[in-house]
Amino acid sequence: MREPRRPWLRVFCTVAVVLAFAHIAQGQVIGPARAPSATVYHRIEGRIQQRDKSVDNIRVRLVRVPQRQPIADIFTRQGGHFEFQRVPTGDYIVETFETELYEATETSVSVYPPQAFEPRATSVTVFVDLPLKATPDRVAPGEVMADVDLNVPKKARKHYETGMKKLEKGDSAKAITELRAAVEIFPSYYAARLELGRELRLCKRFPEALEVVEPLTALAPKRAEPRIEHGIILLALHRRDDAVHELEAALRLGESSWAAHLYLGWALLEQDEAKAEPHFQRAIEIDEHKAARAHLALARLAETKGQRLLALSHLDAYLALAPNADDAEATRKLAERLRSLN
Repeated sequence: MREPRRPWLRVFCTVAVVLAFAHIAQGQVIGPARAPSATVYHRIEGRIQQRDKSVDNIRVRLVRVPQRQPIADIFTRQGGHFEFQRVPTGDYIVETFETELYEATETSVSVYPPQAFEPRATSVTVFVDLPLKATPDRVAPGEVMADVDLNVPKKARKHYETGMKKLEKGDSAKAITELRAAVEIFPSYYAARLELGRELRLCKRFPEALEVVEPLTALAPKRAEPRIEHGIILLALHRRDDAVHELEAALRLGESSWAAHLYLGWALLEQDEAKAEPHFQRAIEIDEHKAARAHLALARLAETKGQRLLALSHLDAYLALAPNADDAEATRKLAERLRSLN
């Protein structure tokens, strides 16, 4: 599971290529002197990618402007391709939605006949490059963890810095290779081990992640972060009791981590709801946006107590914070069901 990262951000992209029967300049909006006498339908096709790699199963919406009227919703096919057919003449925005990995985007595109007096269909091609969400709490390349990373060999540090740059560019596979090389050269390299373990976890390679992070508590016994990471991995491996132990230990070292409270709440939820609830509440108090999913847990707890209005308020709060999350549609349906019980 991935913890939420940074506040939601709208990213504006430009139209990359426009193919038409006449030569149309890139991104240029060309309108007829007067509306064509007959209705003309055009085609908008494109490809969603992330640093030249296609991204499948991304939700894409076509919106007419300036009305901001949604026209159609589709998902990218294999190769990241999408296509909107029978698009009326006009100005539009191609939207992609925020996911756990990617920021939302908006790309402007216009479809008009090449000649106002000759209403012919055109085809427009759009390439959208998805920006990766920034990862919170990462150590900047070249930054030394002063109390733990002493006397790191230059070769290990070089691998670490290269790995961090690869992470910034979204190249997880190469980042893992570089960070692993840094750890192999210098097994006590705290920062490299922490980042490698986190990235393996985010790739759902939990047994590997566990092996990497387990030595961290001995390397930095007074730091809460490795215990939090360890606890999250243990929870993913369904070792709830061990996860509770690590996350409680992390909170004893520092109470102000939204992640420690959120994941401790999840770890306790099936065992002791009364103990889990205050941790979800505290996670929201510390950082409601990053801990948005705590609202879902609190909604569940409220519903089991028969507090339907309170459950609805938590569902609505979650949808306001994460309207495009993968489980947003299911959450809306649950909220509608609770409202229908009036």
